[in-house]
Amino acid sequence: MNKLKAIICAALSVCVLAVPLSSAVVTVGAKDVKSLQDRIDELNAKSEEYQSILNSTETDISEKQAYGDALVGKISTLNEKVILTREAIADLNTGIEDKKAKIEAGNEGIEDQIDALCERLRLIYMAGSASNLEILLGAKDFGDFIDKLSLVKTLSNYDKELIGEINTQLDVIETEKKELESDKADLEAQEASLNADLEELNGLVAENEAVLTDLAAKSAEARAALSSGEGEAKQLEAQIAQYWAEQAAAAAKQSQAQAEAAKKKAAQEQQKAAQEQQSSQQDEQPSYDDDTSGSSSGDSSSSGDDSSHTDYDDVTPAGGGYTWPCPGYYYLSSLWNEDRYTYNHGAIDIAGGDILGAPVVAADSGTVWDTCTYCTHNWGKSGSCGCGGGYGNYVWLDHGNGKETIYGHLTSVIVSPGQTVSKGQVIGYVGSTGHSTGPHLHFECRYNDVKYNPMNELSAYWGMVSY
Repeated sequence: MNKLKAIICAALSVCVLAVPLSSAVVTVGAKDVKSLQDRIDELNAKSEEYQSILNSTETDISEKQAYGDALVGKISTLNEKVILTREAIADLNTGIEDKKAKIEAGNEGIEDQIDALCERLRLIYMAGSASNLEILLGAKDFGDFIDKLSLVKTLSNYDKELIGEINTQLDVIETEKKELESDKADLEAQEASLNADLEELNGLVAENEAVLTDLAAKSAEARAALSSGEGEAKQLEAQIAQYWAEQAAAAAKQSQAQAEAAKKKAAQEQQKAAQEQQSSQQDEQPSYDDDTSGSSSGDSSSSGDDSSHTDYDDVTPAGGGYTWPCPGYYYLSSLWNEDRYTYNHGAIDIAGGDILGAPVVAADSGTVWDTCTYCTHNWGKSGSCGCGGGYGNYVWLDHGNGKETIYGHLTSVIVSPGQTVSKGQVIGYVGSTGHSTGPHLHFECRYNDVKYNPMNELSAYWGMVSY
């Protein structure tokens, strides 16, 4: 057993060493893995640079947009002030025109008074340029004198007062007019200043829009470069991943081949050791062996009695479709035609380092013809026993058309006589009961009660079998 472990460990060591541990550069198309990785690192650095540019331009764009919004808001306010100023100027123009009309009306009134006065003077002149004294002396009587004196005085005072009043009104109107014109001049100056501010702000807006356009172009350029670099990096990473996948597959294939070779060598060593051990422990009675094919003197069961079947014809019934009776274990410790000195083995023994307790399945559908379940002499026992005619615990299946299979040396049986089983159904578990020196499955095939090579029915598994 220690020798077997040593062989397996050696085989595993060979498998491990077969896997390439170095990262030597190999070509992938026209480039090698190192150059591809260097290019990826370069692209990553460029991506960080473009991302920094992108972040900076986006910040600048945000600031410029806020600045532009402020300018537009200020322009809107100035436009409103210009409109209000123009409305005030229009109101002042209206007031000035009104004052002008009043002045003109006052002037016309004065002119009328002057015209009336001139008319009176003309009449007086035409009357002979009489003085006030002459007018008074020309009175008819004292009453007429009083009347004439009062008239002259009244006309003189009235004209003076009228002219003075008109002049005063004209002075007031002229003053108001000058004030309105002064206010108008101030508003016009304000309008000119506002218009200058508007022109300046419009220039700043145009300049800001130009900066925004330039920043947007830089941002778009950085985004395009970033996207292009990421795309190229992904392609290069895919090439590197494909390369390493291919290397891993090649290493796995090589490791599997070496493992199979080591396993086959270990199996051959194990078979050789088992045969040597089997030869040294050969029982003197010819009716018992590691896998019995004869009858047991200690068991009268018809299922284990093979004394009437001593022929080993190499028959090949129609079929070849059996499933492997112990899945996962394909090492044969004994073959069909193995020479047991006084008889042919007549079956195959399926073994393995950890096969004890492994499930045993029906090679084909059929009916349980017989079983043996009473043998307690399992692995760890001293020597062999004749339980079950040397088969130990077993299951005997009838598949119809003369074909039968026997599964011997089981630890336990989980089917009963008369039970119908399906192909691949678990019927028991591997053991070392009966005439057996180690855990294994004795698998036997019969056709019309004549034994034949089970591998004729298991031809699909030849590529998996080792011995």
